[in-house]
Amino acid sequence: MPRSVTAREATIHDAKGDIFRAMAAIGQAFSSPPRLQMLGLLAHSPRTVEQLAEMTAQSNASASSHLKVLRAAGLVETEKVGRHRRCRLASPSVGALFLALQSLGRELLPEVRELVERFFDDPESLSPLTAPELAAELEAGRIRVVDLRPPEEFAAGHIPGAVSLPFPEIAARSAELAADGEIAAYCRGPYCLMAVNGTSQLRRLGLPVRRLTFSLPEWRAAGLPVEL
Repeated sequence: MPRSVTAREATIHDAKGDIFRAMAAIGQAFSSPPRLQMLGLLAHSPRTVEQLAEMTAQSNASASSHLKVLRAAGLVETEKVGRHRRCRLASPSVGALFLALQSLGRELLPEVRELVERFFDDPESLSPLTAPELAAELEAGRIRVVDLRPPEEFAAGHIPGAVSLPFPEIAARSAELAADGEIAAYCRGPYCLMAVNGTSQLRRLGLPVRRLTFSLPEWRAAGLPVEL
């Protein structure tokens, strides 16, 4: 006859189920395109609910609803600042999980690979450098780096030595980059339209610019120093 389950074993079994249910809440929080977009934005800098709503083309009410799910899963923290509620990632591990999901999508999903290859993998404008290789090039003074993100994201942290050139200011300020040697540009990661368009615009202006396949979250995940 099978032995009976002890009270302790039953308690441990219940605890294990509770752990997996809690972990499943994280998976549920990641199962929404708008929530993924918001996590990607928060990986660069804290944002108010209103800013996240505008940047992800949602109503304030919809953005608040998604943030409620993210907070319940422990992925996002918020604080009241004046009349607004400011949001941030709860831990660097949240950003690392987002990057892992992004990498996994490209590895396992043919439709993701096809879209990336069609719209983002232009070999003429892409830099082959990894984050550690870029760090070595910067240390040797062989390359300049341009940050195309908005000023508040640059202020929240950037690759050391990067020049802030927000995308809307490219035409007015591109002459500041006139110099010999290679230039690398980054914005919000490998699937950022501003990075693609910004690099193309700078290249049309005659600057030797290539787009990095990573941004600050990937740089930080590689254990490299961040400048404020």
